[in-house]
Amino acid sequence: MLLCFAAPCVVPAQTGGAPHAPPPSVVRISPKVAEKLLIHKADFVCSTLGRYTRIEAIVIVAIGIDKNGDVLHPTVVSGPQIVRKAVLDAVRKYKYKPYLLNGNAVEVETTVSVDTGRDHFCFSD
Repeated sequence: MLLCFAAPCVVPAQTGGAPHAPPPSVVRISPKVAEKLLIHKADFVCSTLGRYTRIEAIVIVAIGIDKNGDVLHPTVVSGPQIVRKAVLDAVRKYKYKPYLLNGNAVEVETTVSVDTGRDHFCFSD
């Protein structure tokens, strides 16, 4: 509280400026930004049934990427049940460059689209 009874009233100067807010613990990035950070993309191994039915679909997977570029907690958002496990197994092996915010690596969240007709090889089980 500042009380002035005589002119001029002097306000003490603030030192140090406003405190810097800590960086957010998790940052949401677009799939396009995440794609540019991708340095290793694993192919998925389709099941025998998937191989014979030749399922072609886009599987959307929500992922976290840690400060080292490793995939965290992949979860299928949409896609056929028959290929979900194979897609999740592959996405867990993806590797990203760390996402930098103000020069510091931060954890991010995004989605990945996997095209089962294009992004895989069907190996024998």
